[in-house]
Parts: sequence; C-alpha cells; structure tokens
Amino acid sequence: MDDSKYNLEVFPRKGSALYNLQKADEIERRKTLKRWKKTNKYFVLPFYKIGLLPLFGFGKIFLILTTKGRKSGKMRKTPLEYRKKDGVVTIVSARGEKSDWLQNLRANPDEARVRCGFHRFTPRLEFIDNFEEKDHFIKYYVKNYGRAAKMLFGWNSKTDDPDTTDFSTLVNSITIICLH
Repeated sequence: MDDSKYNLEVFPRKGSALYNLQKADEIERRKTLKRWKKTNKYFVLPFYKIGLLPLFGFGKIFLILTTKGRKSGKMRKTPLEYRKKDGVVTIVSARGEKSDWLQNLRANPDEARVRCGFHRFTPRLEFIDNFEEKDHFIKYYVKNYGRAAKMLFGWNSKTDDPDTTDFSTLVNSITIICLH
C-alpha cells in the first residue's frame, strides 16, 4: 500500500469538541462536559419540551433519548444529535462506552424512549460493533454533514478526502447505535 496517497492524520483533531472530550487534559475535558451539560439543561431540554426546537427544525437534528439510570433507577433525558441513514435513526456516542447515557442504555435497553421532533417511540436497539460498518457511517457523515463533522472532530471538507482518510482512531473510540 502506498501511504503517500492516504491522509494518515489522526482524528479527532486538536481544537474540536471530540478532541476536548477524548484526548485533552482532565481540566479541559471537565470544562467541555460542563459546557455541554449546561447547554442541554438550560437550553435544549426546556425548549424541546415546550415544542419550540422541533417547531424550528431542530427536531431534524436532535432527539431526546430517555433512559433509566443504571444506579438510581431515575428516568434521564439526554439530547443527542442523530442522523437518518437509509430510514434508520442513528446516534453516536462520541465518548464511546464512557458516556452515562450509553451505560444506562446498555443496563436497561427495554426502558429506552425516544422523542424525535414531535414523534415518540420505543426503539429496538442495534449496537454497531463492526469496524467496517462504523467506518462506512463516518464516511457517510463527513460527505453529507461536513459542517457538523468539522465542529465535532475537525474535518475539513476543502482539504480532506473521505476515501483516502484513515478514520481508524475515531472509529475505535466511538459507539454507534441504530434505533429501529
């Protein structure tokens, strides 16, 4: 294999949200998590609850995942970015198995509920563990949602090519879940 035609730069890139959550020092990681939690608690959840975010089209980007706490047993609501691929709602845990909502989902899969825009449903969960499937989804994501990929993990649609980029570090650090 000729490495000269492949982009071997590692994702996530420095300065991106995922980099701050995965690779930054503990202080920066905590600051990033705190910032996301505040945004979710004081903006996304309240405005989603009263119907404003779905009304303005944010229901096409964000869903509310309700899980039962693995320790407390309380119902927890988490706003997540989602994408529909081939008619299937797909979510990604950027922190992999470390995220609380994913641990809750694995502990109590039958208790999960989803609010996607104005629609509510009980999902059948499919955890994607296959490297090729995850790599294929990341390539789909960067091709179709370049601006979001730039913010999340530092993708540059002007200089990066999805067909020649090695996403293995990113693919190995995330968890992908399909909600049927």
